[in-house]
Amino acid sequence: MADLGEKLDDIEGLADKRLSLFGLRFTPTQLGLALGLLSSIVGALYGGFTMYQKVEEIASLDLASYEQQMQQTSTKIETQQSLLTSIEQNLRDVKQLTYDIEKRVNDKVVYFEGKMDKFEGKVDATKVELEDKIQQALNNPLAN
Repeated sequence: MADLGEKLDDIEGLADKRLSLFGLRFTPTQLGLALGLLSSIVGALYGGFTMYQKVEEIASLDLASYEQQMQQTSTKIETQQSLLTSIEQNLRDVKQLTYDIEKRVNDKVVYFEGKMDKFEGKVDATKVELEDKIQQALNNPLAN
């Protein structure tokens, strides 16, 4: 059995085919390789040119304006931070003040509850005493 590549060469006669270009003779494989190599070189040159344009564009940027914007942003952030710190301190103060007011109100409520208990005790004692006097008066109306 013969090699398949040899059979194809015999049938189509591709092994002996040569192309003539600019006075030089090339095989189709050599021409394909040359075309691939040439397109790779052109692609690399185009990529390099595009990269050069981007680098030039970045190099020509006005970095001072970006730095100024960053400085303004930093200043705003610092201002917001100090404002936030101030608000936190005010909230702590209000919380402490609220706690103090609640404590004083609770103390007053306890004080007045004690006073009310004493007053209720006196009212109850007076009621019992008055009921006793009324009962005595009813039992002996001429004694008083």
